[in-house]
Amino acid sequence: MTSNQVLVLNVGDKYRGKTIRDAVRLSTGQYLIKTDDSKSARDFRVKLVLRLSPTRKSITPKHAHFAIDLYGKLNANLEGARSFFNAIVEVWHGRDPSEALVKYQNTVAMLPGYSLEYVSHALKWILEQEDINFQGRPLEKQQQLDATLSKLGVAVPPGRLGSELAIALLCSIILGEHPVQAFIMASLDVLPVKRGRGAV
Repeated sequence: MTSNQVLVLNVGDKYRGKTIRDAVRLSTGQYLIKTDDSKSARDFRVKLVLRLSPTRKSITPKHAHFAIDLYGKLNANLEGARSFFNAIVEVWHGRDPSEALVKYQNTVAMLPGYSLEYVSHALKWILEQEDINFQGRPLEKQQQLDATLSKLGVAVPPGRLGSELAIALLCSIILGEHPVQAFIMASLDVLPVKRGRGAV
């Protein structure tokens, strides 16, 4: 997209053949969009659309990306990273991402990596997606996640057990775990971790 082209996406438009259900225009001019997915009628995909021309370019944000980002923030500024994490938790508990941005912007503005605007809007949808696709977990694993959250005084909102795994991952990093170890503890399917353990 050249400087004189404006990226415009609206609810109901098609993106790569999928109907856009919701769209948020970020201050960068890029869009976060929620589109149909094939897993179920309720399921959806989240995309960050970087440009539409001369070729379409988008990425699929994942909570693992944000875990690595939080680790970088934590190493740069402990207080700022904790505020960033608190904002994410508040969005998980139902606060509007725009309200979280207003509340925390001054304390996180100096942090490297992704902006709170992007992360809070993207995670709001990604965490919803985790809840929609959740089909239960073993009791031992559930107790492990609950224990991790309790160390930081984070309560699980009603109906959010699916997304609790992602929040526990972020909690582990705030508590001092390296992202790779946190991924393993969360049993996330992260290819570089698998390769490090002998997968090809």
